[in-house]
Amino acid sequence: MLALICGAIWASLVIYLLCRALRQFRNYQRATLLATSTTNDLPSVSTIVPVRNEIANIGLCLKGLTEQTGPASGSHIIVVDDGSQDGTRAVVGQYIKINPRISLHDAGPLPAGWTGKPHACWRGALLADSDWLCFIDADVRAAPELIGTAVTTAAEQGIDMLSLHPRQDLGSFWERVVIPAGLLVLACAKRFEPTSQDIVNGQFLLIRREAYFAVGGHSQVCAEICEDKALATRLRSQGLRLQVLAAPQLAATRMYRDLHSLWEGFAKNSAEALGSVPATLTAALTTFVFAWTALLLPVATLSVAFAAPSLAAVTGAILAMIGTVIVAGVHFGTARHFRIPVVFGLTFTLGYTAVACLACHGVITQLTGRVTWKGRTYQLTKTSPGRA
Repeated sequence: MLALICGAIWASLVIYLLCRALRQFRNYQRATLLATSTTNDLPSVSTIVPVRNEIANIGLCLKGLTEQTGPASGSHIIVVDDGSQDGTRAVVGQYIKINPRISLHDAGPLPAGWTGKPHACWRGALLADSDWLCFIDADVRAAPELIGTAVTTAAEQGIDMLSLHPRQDLGSFWERVVIPAGLLVLACAKRFEPTSQDIVNGQFLLIRREAYFAVGGHSQVCAEICEDKALATRLRSQGLRLQVLAAPQLAATRMYRDLHSLWEGFAKNSAEALGSVPATLTAALTTFVFAWTALLLPVATLSVAFAAPSLAAVTGAILAMIGTVIVAGVHFGTARHFRIPVVFGLTFTLGYTAVACLACHGVITQLTGRVTWKGRTYQLTKTSPGRA
């Protein structure tokens, strides 16, 4: 009887989570931004790219930005270097030689109470003179229609801040194991709501200049690690309009290239992404139990069914197997979505275990109040009014 109860609970839970994941995927599809025709009478745009040791990314990023069509074809590209030591500046210099619209500026010394990215973004915003400010991370590769479509959409719909989610490109083993599992956990934990600041993605932020400076811009979120979410929260608190959309056909990104950068990146963002330390710990524990239940419960129930055959035991084993087969099927589909070999659909136990460990590490980071990113260690504090 215990095998039947466990199998029934497991199958019911998996079906519930499957329905939730499918609903999230439909929300994602409905919120997908497609390339649109643009006109030449749209407002001007300044594209701001904060960089720190981005030699692996900055070339492709600038190539995409210089190939923009429509009104974005004449936009200024402001690269703000935050103390790069890996040759990033030299790569930018090569692009400047062939495209005068690109300019390179030093972020300068990091002021007390600031984190690196908000400081670089703020410095770039002060240099810009366009109607719209477009903040793009160096690891984003833009399709030619990206900025023109974004500006057209924001202008036509009266959006003050538009955040886009690029397609995630996964290269290394750990990227392919961990990131799909992590995004599925987020999909089950939080809704993809296009007007929510909780899912804002700082890899692409298009903000009306007037709105940006009205809320103080990055100077008012100067100490935040997740400055994108904090900036969106300030904007919404002033009654301004926020929109978050998916843009897998217009932009792609590869956030991390190895386990070390993935570990640091997830650690600094995990607690903020799930809302709080208790929520993150709950998600980590649930994820860990789910991962190993999917692997071990079918084995346990089958063992019971073989050892003491009965209708209840056999039914429990079948239900347990059905639940785990559904889990594997979801991950096979996820692997196809991320354009990686479908064999990674079998690594869900390893992926969820790694996600749980990363979340716990993120909680430890939050509790100790110190986070390390790109060679800097920051003291985690809530933002106080910033300084220019």
